[in-house]
Amino acid sequence: MIFAPHILQVKVITPMDKDEFGRPILGTGGESWQDVCKCRCDDVSAEKKVSINGVLYDFKYKVVFNKPSKVEAGTEVRCLNPDGSIRGVGVAKSPLETNCFSYRVIWLE
Repeated sequence: MIFAPHILQVKVITPMDKDEFGRPILGTGGESWQDVCKCRCDDVSAEKKVSINGVLYDFKYKVVFNKPSKVEAGTEVRCLNPDGSIRGVGVAKSPLETNCFSYRVIWLE
């Protein structure tokens, strides 16, 4: 992709470890953000609602990124600006893959 100024990250949830009695151990597990790839995050909050399989969604961001990387529907993702500030956060909906170009598109709700 020629123009990819943002960084796509996926939220990773690590479950808490358990002791020999099956009780959770405090201080283990948690949430973190893992870098996936470079992307382009467009603010589409001013556009009309998008229909996917007959269901209307009001999307805030459209994220385009290179094809080797993959994000599943329902995954919580965020896009960062080059300076590290957050550009957009949301749940990935309707991941699609283009035929002619080597990139994927997800919509953030």
